[in-house]
Amino acid sequence: MAIIRSDPWEEESNSATALTKRTETKTRDRRLFRFQDLASDYYQVLRQTSRPRICRILWGIVTGALLLVTLFTVGSLLQEYFRHESFDKTSTSWKDNLTLPALTICSSNFINYTRLREVMTEEGDSDALEALRRVLSLLERYDGAGDFFELYEANKATFKQLVSYENRRGSIQLRFSLNLDAVIFGTPHYFFDGRGKNITDPRKHMQTTKSGMCLEFNNDETFQQSNGGPKGGFSIDLNTNVRDYLPTTSSHGFTVFIRDPDENVMLNVGGFVISPGTETFVRLTSKSAKRLGPPHGTCKNVPNIYSKRNVKFESIRECWQRQVIQAMIGKCGCIPIYFAVQMWYRNRTNVLDEFIELIKTVRAHKFYESIYEFTSEEDVARYVSMTNGNASRTKQDNMISEIERLKKMFVKSPYFPYHCSLIQERACTLFIDNEITKGKLKLEKCPEPCKYREWDAVISSIPFPPTPTYFNEFMIGDGVRTFADAKENIARLHVFYDKIRVQETEQIPAYQTHNFIAEFGGTVDLFIGFSFFTLFQLIEIGIATCVLRCRKIKISKK
Repeated sequence: MAIIRSDPWEEESNSATALTKRTETKTRDRRLFRFQDLASDYYQVLRQTSRPRICRILWGIVTGALLLVTLFTVGSLLQEYFRHESFDKTSTSWKDNLTLPALTICSSNFINYTRLREVMTEEGDSDALEALRRVLSLLERYDGAGDFFELYEANKATFKQLVSYENRRGSIQLRFSLNLDAVIFGTPHYFFDGRGKNITDPRKHMQTTKSGMCLEFNNDETFQQSNGGPKGGFSIDLNTNVRDYLPTTSSHGFTVFIRDPDENVMLNVGGFVISPGTETFVRLTSKSAKRLGPPHGTCKNVPNIYSKRNVKFESIRECWQRQVIQAMIGKCGCIPIYFAVQMWYRNRTNVLDEFIELIKTVRAHKFYESIYEFTSEEDVARYVSMTNGNASRTKQDNMISEIERLKKMFVKSPYFPYHCSLIQERACTLFIDNEITKGKLKLEKCPEPCKYREWDAVISSIPFPPTPTYFNEFMIGDGVRTFADAKENIARLHVFYDKIRVQETEQIPAYQTHNFIAEFGGTVDLFIGFSFFTLFQLIEIGIATCVLRCRKIKISKK
């Protein structure tokens, strides 16, 4: 058996070779850690001297082109991301039942002229009655083309006479408001879901607006339709009582407002008119919307200070109403009676307090000086005494009694002296409308709320009552004596869903953060092989470099 002996010189040579290899490996590993680990492909094609020079030049050109394309593409992605565009996602969902919107129904005639004429004649105020007729006629004919103050100056004595009359006798709008019992026609008064309902307490359906006393339905959202078509919706017969219209009322019928139950309607904005002698069908489509705020959208939730049920945010219509009423109070120096009454009964006295402070600061305004007269304490005491006396001799039933009770409560409040008289309010409304039309008064743009409901309506109508036979069979003897009277006074209204479904619209960002990250990563990985893993390597190299430099500094100091 052969014995192999190791040569010590050879062992020493092998040890030196191994040490050299280990040193080279460490050097190579350190170099790779600094560069090759980060971009080994680019090192191979650009820095490796074993490759032909022409190849490295060509690859350098390709690499530069890829970098330029990457920078351009990333710039486009950033531009698209910061554009913050959005799109509407619409879907339709079918329901077992669907809540009908709330309705506000107002007569186009806001005062019972028959009762007004009788009372003013009995009280010996025939001159004031004639003055009222003349002023309302002037205001009806005013088209906004001329200067309103010129119209006022030419009729100052008549305007002053009516303001003085209301200071002595009380608010014409409250004293001679419509009797809603007479407006609601038929027995039962309305149908919902094919069943008749009697309105036993009109107070639950009463609201003061610029159009006078109006009917309100479904504020509690109890009307839920489960079957499509007119038979499953809401139906009501209305009596216009044309005989009680003011001579200056330009149109006969009712204005109907479709609204959210939490929305408050005070001005004639966004309604549609139904005429007597017609049966009107309002076919609804329910819609709900969710909008985005900045930067993707423009929605904004504005606190609602006039809402019925302390709802937090106001609608676009309420925003417009708020600005108009504030302008009327600020420029005319008085609070519209319908607004004052609503705020008083909702216990929003803080709102009225703020407006009274505003009124005290605008007394030098031209319109204020020319038409406003402050109601004295004597006038208030006289009116309180008058309403106390009238309450015991009311001829109408519960509606008039309720109005009398509300009048007595309001006129005893500290806000009554600051309310607008009828002529002040009507004249101020024309003045503000004229200022807005001419661009002298600019209202702020009302933002849409971030979440709301709305209804699209398709309206159609046919003659009503259809025939004398129908009238004689179903309608005669209920306040209308002849077929001709019914054609002149009665209107039938149907509000219903044709299909029990909701169209839901949601505004969604078109280019969200995760979309940007995905496209950014795909782009840079496609062109230059960059990824989050590469990013973590850069962070690691940066930390390691800092650590090594810190060590070198410490060693040099020692």
